[in-house]
Amino acid sequence: MARKPRTPKAPKAPKTLLGAGEFAGPDTEKDAIEKIAAAKAAVEKEAEQDKRKGDNGGPILDKDAWRRACNESIAEDLEIERLQEQIAECRGRLSSVRKVAKSCGVDWDVVSEYRKKAKRIRNGETGAMVTEYRRLGELMQIMNCPLYTQFNLFQLPEPEVAPNGTAKPGFDAELQGQAAWRNNEPRDNNPFQAGTEEFVQWDTGYGNAMAGAARGMGQTNGGEAPAN
Repeated sequence: MARKPRTPKAPKAPKTLLGAGEFAGPDTEKDAIEKIAAAKAAVEKEAEQDKRKGDNGGPILDKDAWRRACNESIAEDLEIERLQEQIAECRGRLSSVRKVAKSCGVDWDVVSEYRKKAKRIRNGETGAMVTEYRRLGELMQIMNCPLYTQFNLFQLPEPEVAPNGTAKPGFDAELQGQAAWRNNEPRDNNPFQAGTEEFVQWDTGYGNAMAGAARGMGQTNGGEAPAN
């Protein structure tokens, strides 16, 4: 039996690649360009900020500010070094003072304690110190401490003056003047000869004691010792 002839098939169309318009909207390319441009602008902006900050090795824009910062900081370093040298010199002199004083029999611990008190006075803490001593006295009274009734132990003895008008050894003329004011003596009761160094020291001590009391009590008595 003879076979039927086959009908030839139509040739297939060649395969083609899908275009952008076949899988995305018409504005896809425009949107992509805009996004790329925005990203590029953001990168450039960040780089500009880094340059201004001097970060990441960027160029230094405000050179004057950098130069001023370096010069001023170095100047302060030099000033600190100069002051430290002066402090070292003062400490060296203080050490010499201590050695000489101890060789003369001075109790340096007492001197150190006085220096602390003097510093507080310079800093305006006189009122606080008076309060502390008063409270200490009250506490000693509460505790029946014998020192409460013997505060005169801290007072200097009455000065002894030689016939020639000079202080006996061991008693400072300025301290005599302070004691004279506390004893309500008039200022013209200076036992030393006018024009001598002791005369000036006695008068200085008298004036310092009077001025100190005026600052503490807020009043004076016409330059003379206060009346009882």
